[in-house]
Amino acid sequence: MTRKSVRQGIIGLVVVLGVATVASAADAGLSAAIEKIVSSAGKMKVGVRVEALGPKPTLIFDYNSSESFKPASNQKIVTTAAAMCLLSPDFTYRTILAVRGDDLVIIGSGDPSCGDPLMAQEAKQPITAMFHEWAERLKAAGITTIRGHLLFDDSIFDEEYVLASWTRQFNMLAGYCAPVGGLNFNDNCVGVVVKPGAEGIGSPAEVTLVPGTSWIRLENTAKTAKSGEPLVKRQGSGALTITVSGSVSKANDPRTGLPIPITDPGMFFASACRTALAAQGITILGETKRARVRLVNGGLPADLRPVAVHERKMSEILWRVNKSSLNMFAEAVLKTVGAYAGREATPGVGSYETGRAATQRFLDSLGVPRGSYVIDDGSGLSHDNRVTPVMLTALLKHMNNHPRRKEWWSNLAVPGEKTGTLRRRMKDLAGKVFAKTGHISGVSTLSGYVVGADKQVYVFSVLCNETTGAKVSPHTIQDGICRQLASWGAPAAKKNAKGG
Repeated sequence: MTRKSVRQGIIGLVVVLGVATVASAADAGLSAAIEKIVSSAGKMKVGVRVEALGPKPTLIFDYNSSESFKPASNQKIVTTAAAMCLLSPDFTYRTILAVRGDDLVIIGSGDPSCGDPLMAQEAKQPITAMFHEWAERLKAAGITTIRGHLLFDDSIFDEEYVLASWTRQFNMLAGYCAPVGGLNFNDNCVGVVVKPGAEGIGSPAEVTLVPGTSWIRLENTAKTAKSGEPLVKRQGSGALTITVSGSVSKANDPRTGLPIPITDPGMFFASACRTALAAQGITILGETKRARVRLVNGGLPADLRPVAVHERKMSEILWRVNKSSLNMFAEAVLKTVGAYAGREATPGVGSYETGRAATQRFLDSLGVPRGSYVIDDGSGLSHDNRVTPVMLTALLKHMNNHPRRKEWWSNLAVPGEKTGTLRRRMKDLAGKVFAKTGHISGVSTLSGYVVGADKQVYVFSVLCNETTGAKVSPHTIQDGICRQLASWGAPAAKKNAKGG
């Protein structure tokens, strides 16, 4: 790649989306510095777009920005931007516990955060805190025995819990492939907590499941050893069996253990709830069953008597999508958009199909050409997604001008922060870089904002594909561009920029 070719790309770029004025001579040094970094990519496929923000955004650097790339988790930018723009600012998930006749009823709304370990940890609560509250509400209503069944309604989402393309591309026992349903609990994983046995080498290892539920059976033949790790398997597609065998030489995290995805989110939620209620003195005599209770128009039947409602605002969970890059949350947000966008009072059914359609309408409103992207999932885990750098920078510019701009920025990862995906990168740029990372096999991406030395704000997207075997790390290119932007002056635009 030559400087001439890059400069011609900048001058000759004609795109309906993300139009920006051409960089001035004052910015030529910055453009040249970025070009030098990008030119080290070798055979790696790289797409880059950088603009200085202001009333008239200035194009600083462009390279392959209209070409299609696998976005990895940069797809979450698309999903969360659509959610913030298509749903009301106070959109709230409501998970309902109610009584109907002799039955206890749970009605889901698609909330991915119920029992989320990290959110529970930050609240200094157990993952079962909502179930404990429900037990107290039942007792306050004079109910300690349910003579009928425990019915759960997760029909707000369809029953395609896992995207078909994932099953072709990934090991479905990995926690990042967790399914999504209308009811979700503990990130839809069971944690396998292991530690050496108290009696030493050769004794049975100690294994527990988090959360405990009779729906999941444990078979443990693992032994305590000086070295080695246990083999953990999942068996079954309905009620599950977790088998643990081999050697256990050290304990894993006692709070979460090794996350193993479950197969039926609604049944997992209901069975965990049932177990927790029993521990709090609430007895259910009947069975645990899936049942459609919610009316076709999204309302509730007249004979339903609510006992408790667990609420969670969408604005409270987006950091788990963008900072933490939790795939299950992103898939839930995509389906939420499909169920509720434009009809929050009378939701339909959230599915990959309806989520994609709603997101496509959102992108249409921004002028994004339909042929320039592919939406396969909401998280970017699928290798079938496609985006362009110019599309992502256009989305980021749109969100920077959105009324909820501060909220949007606050959900992005920041270098050095405790829980975000940039916690180990660019620690010298803490407070200057706000971005979304992305990684799947052969793909590394980073898109977001950089605040320059004079408070000039830059929007950028650096998408690296075909990274396997590359001589230079994609992080070297991405972080190098961020460092250039963070230390640059850009005097021509600084009076017009919005700060971060």
